[in-house]
Amino acid sequence: MRFVRFFVLVPSAITIAVDAFHDCVQSRRSSLKRRRRRPGRPSFSSDTSSPCSGGICVGMTDGPHQGGNASYPVAWNGTTGTRLEAFMTVPQYPKALDGITYYIWTDIFFGDESLGRMNQLVPQLLLGSVLDESTGPPDYKPKWHTHATWMFGAHYFFETLNLTTMKTESHAAYGPLFPAYPGEKVYTLFEMILEGTQDDADTTSNKTSYVTDSFFPIWTLTMQVVGDPARMSILPIRHPYMGMGRNGPRPSYSWFEPNFQHLCLNSCWELYGAIDAEHLPTSGAVYNLTITQPKQEHSHAYYDFTTWEQDEGNGICPSCRVEEHHSRDTQQVNIEIQVV
Repeated sequence: MRFVRFFVLVPSAITIAVDAFHDCVQSRRSSLKRRRRRPGRPSFSSDTSSPCSGGICVGMTDGPHQGGNASYPVAWNGTTGTRLEAFMTVPQYPKALDGITYYIWTDIFFGDESLGRMNQLVPQLLLGSVLDESTGPPDYKPKWHTHATWMFGAHYFFETLNLTTMKTESHAAYGPLFPAYPGEKVYTLFEMILEGTQDDADTTSNKTSYVTDSFFPIWTLTMQVVGDPARMSILPIRHPYMGMGRNGPRPSYSWFEPNFQHLCLNSCWELYGAIDAEHLPTSGAVYNLTITQPKQEHSHAYYDFTTWEQDEGNGICPSCRVEEHHSRDTQQVNIEIQVV
């Protein structure tokens, strides 16, 4: 973790210098197993001896999965904000489906704020016994079902601290689910937009302008099959932790708050129950990611783009190849996952 000095870009176009702690926090694989495991099912830890167990992740060099602090600034130029587009191919089914839980995704995640934890925007492809639904407001409790064919949906996963039990509790928000088929290409968009108009912003109250109810940033998640707009899952996230962060001793209202001013990225095959080659997908997949930062008024403005590499998995089954190139405001990351 580190202390950094960065600029918070608020809707009033005023640039405020802020000294704040930032750490893109994502739990280690062992914690993910506990939280995303369906209640009553055996622990995923039983398959750790398999060389295929757990799948593979590709992410930022020196990023959180490697214990580092690499991240991207969340930028806003008054018109557009930071944007991530990702395309991935749907792999062929494994020969055996028993005991599997597959989450295949590209995500963005942030630091923690208020009582919130594990702040992960993660539209995903699903197979097996998976977390695939939510009870919705006000508690956003996760729900699990089993799927023998690929499904996908826009998804937000997070935790909050229960001040009574002093334990963290998992929460989920989901857009509608749709089927996907092997060989199809799925498109995912992460986009920050503003809701309301600048004239609506209340700059005279004790609140700063980015926490008013009429003018605030929204992260919008969209996931769809390329060429089929009828299969489109959309999830607008108007407030961090779906508004549950408002209830803490230090309330969290807005995505413009300091600890959300940087984000981290990963693309993963998060595969549980892959105890042997029979339980792996029988084909690989290709990811194409584009990270776009808004153009700045000053020509000398420049974004530091991190390199990418495999950051989880043994690189044998499955394995991957990664390439990256970037310009002043755009980065392209291409990932090829291979199954031997």
